[in-house]
Amino acid sequence: MSRTLEQRRAAFALAFIKDQLGAGDKDKLNTHIHKSPSLILQCGLGQALAFLLADAGKEPKQSKILYNTLQDWLCGTPDDEHPVRVYRQAELIEALVTGTRSDYFRAQEESLMLFNWLKKFAAAKL
Repeated sequence: MSRTLEQRRAAFALAFIKDQLGAGDKDKLNTHIHKSPSLILQCGLGQALAFLLADAGKEPKQSKILYNTLQDWLCGTPDDEHPVRVYRQAELIEALVTGTRSDYFRAQEESLMLFNWLKKFAAAKL
């Protein structure tokens, strides 16, 4: 039986949260997960991603882990696990600044939908 897009999005978010249970600073990750949607709505996806990258600096911090998760969901070739990839490029921030306006808004909308699941699972598991 085929799963809906919402089920796939939820499964992806749950797998990410489960992977993070034994890792690093869970409080920092939880903060980024809960604050990023507001930042996206206020400033746009590009600036929210730039903030995550700037916060990470040169170390792989929780903000970079979250950025990489969004990149994994939004970039690459669509497949069964990632059915809604907006960009074919490997680097999300590069794709955002070189892509079309409609792709930007699709990526922003998809990011917000993914964050809905991330927030629910983070509240339950982290």
